[in-house]
Amino acid sequence: MSTLTHRTVADFLRRNEKPEAELIGGELVPKPMGTLDHMRMEQRLHRLLLPFAERGLGHVGWELSFRHGDEVRIPDVVFLSSSAGFEDGILVDAPTLCVEILSPSQRLSELVAKCEVYHAWGVPYCWVVDPIGKKAWEYPNREPISLVPEGGVLKAGDLAVGVSELFLD
Repeated sequence: MSTLTHRTVADFLRRNEKPEAELIGGELVPKPMGTLDHMRMEQRLHRLLLPFAERGLGHVGWELSFRHGDEVRIPDVVFLSSSAGFEDGILVDAPTLCVEILSPSQRLSELVAKCEVYHAWGVPYCWVVDPIGKKAWEYPNREPISLVPEGGVLKAGDLAVGVSELFLD
């Protein structure tokens, strides 16, 4: 449930809800409550993307506020260039990759729509991961979203992660 009071980015920066809420259309919109599966997938993605950061391709992080204009979204995991710009601690340059992890209270279509927002903001690659259903989709900008089969590889430019690595128990 969102508030009915119009908020600005400055209001958002003063709030304590970060990263539990995003600023969309001037309203604070709560993010779904995290689950153990969600947290483990964030950690696993960080571990799998970290070698690319160590090779100098950029930085990996999670729950990082990303602002475009008057909106602030919070991707579950991001991979950004070493030269990415920040203002007031919020990412303002489009990352290379935004990853959204499906929570039990969400529909896949919600995360696909969020990826479309990221694409409009200049993000070239998005992945959507379902830790419970053990499925992963890649969604490059200007291409259709596609389910990556078990044994396949999620790609985002120079980044590549095996789907089977995501779901090791």
